[in-house]
Amino acid sequence: MKIPLLAVTVLAATALGTHAATFYPIAGVTSSTAGTDFFVAANMIEGPGVGFDAAEPHNRTSTLTWVTNAPNGGFGDYFGPTPTPAPVLVFNLGNPVQLSEISLWGYADGNGNGMTDFDLRFSLTPTFTGAAQSFSGMTQPVLPRQSFSFAPVTAQYVELTPTDNLFGVAPPGGDRVGIGEVAFATPEPSTGLLGLLGIGILLRRRR
Repeated sequence: MKIPLLAVTVLAATALGTHAATFYPIAGVTSSTAGTDFFVAANMIEGPGVGFDAAEPHNRTSTLTWVTNAPNGGFGDYFGPTPTPAPVLVFNLGNPVQLSEISLWGYADGNGNGMTDFDLRFSLTPTFTGAAQSFSGMTQPVLPRQSFSFAPVTAQYVELTPTDNLFGVAPPGGDRVGIGEVAFATPEPSTGLLGLLGIGILLRRRR
């Protein structure tokens, strides 16, 4: 008896979803606004077991964050009609690795400074060329892991540029832009293999 393709797909997704993520170490991060940042960029890369739980669902545990200054004196929108140039963050993963997902945790509950939209670029060197990939939809809660996927790419450096925040959505704030924690998850080849083996056994039994 044949199993419909849809059923095989669901089984694979279930098998892949039962394991906690494994995260790449981040060697360092720089901020183009480092000279004026209110909280330093290094607060974003504390990693599993420090900045967020190492086990599922990987909720954030640290209160440390990165956030810019308020260039408009504490008033208005950081990304307003005459915005300050967007800050640029560069993460160094130490070695070239395969990436397909970025995980983020919010800046602060009840505060409009949290990042909502951002651009990413990838490179094997600290120099970035080519078009950026744009992402949107990050929300305010600080605890849950918020993940964004992209086509697999091999890179050592990731450039992240915040392009909007929660100004007007979660007052007060919005005169700065900030992030709680950033991480990059590794692919799970062993998990995927287990899922495929399970499907193969099930197919054999059904026959």
